[in-house]
Amino acid sequence: MAQAAAQRMAASGTVGDPACSMSALGAPDPTLVPQVGRIGIGTYDHYWCLIW
Repeated sequence: MAQAAAQRMAASGTVGDPACSMSALGAPDPTLVPQVGRIGIGTYDHYWCLIW
């Protein structure tokens, strides 16, 4: 799910997807990611999608 969202963002050239809790272009700042037990991570062409 996170990987597909990252691909959609790359295809549209915009950051943000309804499936993502946090999205970024480039490397996300690890201090912004909450410390939860499970995080789904998807990347594609420098776009990131994090789902928690």
